[in-house]
Amino acid sequence: MASGPEISASGFPLVAPEPLHHQQLTRRLSPEQHQVTQKSATEAPFCGGNLAEKSDGVYACVVCHLPLFRSEHKFDSGTGWPSFFDTFDPQHVCQKHDESHGMVRIEITCGRCDAHLGHAFPDGPPPTGTRHCLNSASLHFYPEGQAIAREIPELDDRDSDPKLARAWFGGG
Repeated sequence: MASGPEISASGFPLVAPEPLHHQQLTRRLSPEQHQVTQKSATEAPFCGGNLAEKSDGVYACVVCHLPLFRSEHKFDSGTGWPSFFDTFDPQHVCQKHDESHGMVRIEITCGRCDAHLGHAFPDGPPPTGTRHCLNSASLHFYPEGQAIAREIPELDDRDSDPKLARAWFGGG
């Protein structure tokens, strides 16, 4: 979870949610969002909804809504996942050494709730030379002009009552 200052340079709280609150927040996620953010899964390339998003705005953590990336830093890397060459605020995206899957990579996680976002690679465009390769399932898009949540989302009664459950249905 986040360590260091409690407020980022851009003015967002970085204190991690309490364990029960975190559990309730992750219950709001779809099965794919849960697998990606909580189990470090990777969605299939060219399938995520945020890959094709071209509107101006901010991409935030799907769990705690901390802003992570700006649309002006997004670029088409050709990899099949949304890619960004810079972060909204460096304190909002943490890096971890990752040796899973028989390779060495840099995992990137949310600086507030530690949700898995994707990986960073040293093959991005100038001026940073970094490609932050994200799973769409880890992101919530705030279109330009929509207020960005500063605090961790509030919970409602459905999130605290274990007898009430959420279900997702899909059809094709």
